[in-house]
Amino acid sequence: GLVADAELDVLHETTDQLCLVFQEAHPIGRKRRIGLRDLVDLPLILTNPGTSVRDVIDAALMTVGRTPTVACEVTYMMSAVAMVRAGLGVTVLPRSARETRVERGIRARAIDDPAFARPVVLVKKKGRTLPPASLAFRDACIAAMRRAMRS
Repeated sequence: GLVADAELDVLHETTDQLCLVFQEAHPIGRKRRIGLRDLVDLPLILTNPGTSVRDVIDAALMTVGRTPTVACEVTYMMSAVAMVRAGLGVTVLPRSARETRVERGIRARAIDDPAFARPVVLVKKKGRTLPPASLAFRDACIAAMRRAMRS
């Protein structure tokens, strides 16, 4: 598993794939697969440095000795999608993000590279019994993760 800690019980594990979000007319949409090398020279609209998605993108590009070509940095994923819609570039978002349930004229495609998959793990402290409210929250989280991975 992803978590090797004697103090923790893993309740659920999944992987969140990062997607490239772009205007339908963008030439990247004609590619059969979108890989790391395709991102190298694209103007990217990215969340701020230090955010989890940005860390993944920066680390992935470093493996090919590059830094992202930053068109713009934003605080919110919704802002990134609005900028894609306005034709300012493309963005990278987790498949689980509701912002990737994109509207007309915008597409989201998984980036076919293991560096663009983030582990997501739900854990609890070992030996603890969860109260009913926490059990309900756990079940809601797991259901939401399963839905996000299907869509």
